[in-house]
Amino acid sequence: MSKCCGSCHVTLDLFQLVAHLAAVFSSRRKLIVGASVPLVLLAVLFVAWGVDSAVQGDRVARNVTADGVAIGGLDEADLDAVASDLEDRLKGQPATLKIGTVLLDTDLYDLGTRVNRDQLKTSALAARGDGSFITAPFRWVGSFFNEVEVPVELEVDDEASSIAAEALIEGQLTQPSEPFFDTDGPELRVVDGVDGATIDPETVPPLLEASLTEGAPYVLDIAPLALRPTLQTDVLQAVADEANEATSQPVGFRVLGSDATIESAQLRSWVELTGADTPTPGWTINGDRAIDELRPLFSSLGDESQQAHFEVVDGRPIIVPASESVVCCEDDTGDRIREGLTGAAAQVAPAVEEEESDEADDEEGEGSTTTAAQPSRIIELMPTVTGSDAGVLELEALGVVEEVATFTTNHSCCQNRVTNIQLMAEIVRGTVVKPGDRFDLNDIVGKRDRARGFLPAGAISEGNLEDQVGGGVSQFTTTMFNAAFFGGMDFIEYQSHSLYFSRYPRGREATISWPKPDFIVENNTPYGILVWPTWTDTSITVTLYSTKHINVEDLGRTERAQGACTRVTTTRERTYPDGESVRDSVFALYRPGEGLDCNGNSTVPTEPETTTTTVEGTETTTETAPTSDTTTGETTPTTAPTSDTTAPPTTAPTTEATPAPTTAATTPSSDTTAAG
Repeated sequence: MSKCCGSCHVTLDLFQLVAHLAAVFSSRRKLIVGASVPLVLLAVLFVAWGVDSAVQGDRVARNVTADGVAIGGLDEADLDAVASDLEDRLKGQPATLKIGTVLLDTDLYDLGTRVNRDQLKTSALAARGDGSFITAPFRWVGSFFNEVEVPVELEVDDEASSIAAEALIEGQLTQPSEPFFDTDGPELRVVDGVDGATIDPETVPPLLEASLTEGAPYVLDIAPLALRPTLQTDVLQAVADEANEATSQPVGFRVLGSDATIESAQLRSWVELTGADTPTPGWTINGDRAIDELRPLFSSLGDESQQAHFEVVDGRPIIVPASESVVCCEDDTGDRIREGLTGAAAQVAPAVEEEESDEADDEEGEGSTTTAAQPSRIIELMPTVTGSDAGVLELEALGVVEEVATFTTNHSCCQNRVTNIQLMAEIVRGTVVKPGDRFDLNDIVGKRDRARGFLPAGAISEGNLEDQVGGGVSQFTTTMFNAAFFGGMDFIEYQSHSLYFSRYPRGREATISWPKPDFIVENNTPYGILVWPTWTDTSITVTLYSTKHINVEDLGRTERAQGACTRVTTTRERTYPDGESVRDSVFALYRPGEGLDCNGNSTVPTEPETTTTTVEGTETTTETAPTSDTTTGETTPTTAPTSDTTAPPTTAPTTEATPAPTTAATTPSSDTTAAG
């Protein structure tokens, strides 16, 4: 960048004047002694330098450059523009944050590196100014024949650097796993939480300054810090003790004079944690789950199948009206049960002897049955009366009118895994996700076990294939994952297989296990979404029906090494009705092969006693450097928005005090998933 000015022409005129004077002096040789010519020339030189300096004013001297850019003749405003151009070069200079095993790529400019503009201006305007007044004209002459390079110093904007680091790590490091209730045992049990990972953003600016001094490559090695769970285990244990006490005895339920008894184990399966992100958590009853399990016990009142619901006929969603019936129960059922269990709304049961039920307990001792012993508490629940029009207007208001996304995956015929896939699809079929609500696959389907018809099929344990009950259902999860991807839904929690299966889109798939990892997506549109799976002997399809609101484009995938594993990132662009476009991405992390972890080490057990044991129906799979890898169904992990999306999902527990961070929406070090 350079400017021309009048000084150039003035200088040429001065040289012409010197030449003319020399000719005059030559014609008067008799009047000039030998020493007079240099004196005259010297005088002319001083005059020319003085005139040029006056014309140049507050500008950079002639033939001065900065980082290869010509800046001679520029003023301070021009130098600001030069600094901006030099900073544009920083946008193309790669920089990397190395946090444990995670590499986050950026560039020097985005990380807060800037040109020191004050230094550039001072150095540029002072160029060629060194030396005495006597020698200045001679330095001026030299400026026509040689170039002077001024240094360009870089500095770090501390605030911009820290903010950039915080943005880079968002969703890329392992989130803490909160402690939670395990309801599978005879009592509620608290499972400890696991630390996640983070960094101190204020450590980034000094590391960046040191890296600038050392030169390329610019890699900032940052030590991860433990990110503690919000909820303390001992606090949650006190809540569990309270809930165990409240559910320690069977409870009777009464609806319009009909009674049924629920045993303690089933009561505890309805218990949910509340206020997990507060210092004072509590517990409540999942009203929807309670109603679902209570309603069949009061069949004489009517059941949910008689209510208005969606069906799909010839690819078009229709609403089937309800027949008039009385069903259990009102929406406040969860609150009423919670109050009843703590004594606030419970009635003492009358001393009426009841006949023993003909029904036997199921094989796991769960379920509901009328017992010979009258329960000590009875909770009265309010019924709901439905008619032929009940619920129709509500369903119509959801705007479920057309297909918005569909996806199909194929499989071989007539295997146990196909039975599991179709059973899961049948349970999910007809689910309606209202605006702002979430589709939680584990919550909808529940635990996969033999009692519910699930069969043994392929699974991953410690990176090795084996059969487990419920195997193969990850094929349904992957199919649902892709329907949600193209339907524009937000990814809240997901995890890929740890090994890649060619029947799935590479990097765009998910697995599932009980109770984790889960698959959760959110409806971010103003319309309801109907989930409608269909199947054949050799394929499973998930179709979403709603009102078209988001256009989705798959922008392709990128792959890079992460240790011995391969990280595959798929980016999509969602365009909304107002024209706004948002990009996010999902990812998968694939191991180098069966029986190997991301460090290239074998995960094959050396002794039979040390093999991973899973509860029947549990499915597992890990993502990065797993310590335990169990996957029911098939084989292979991944995940979370990244979504670039996304509220970060929870990761499966690890045993590390300060876990190495992992990039993904859900990247547990314990790999348990229904592969398939």
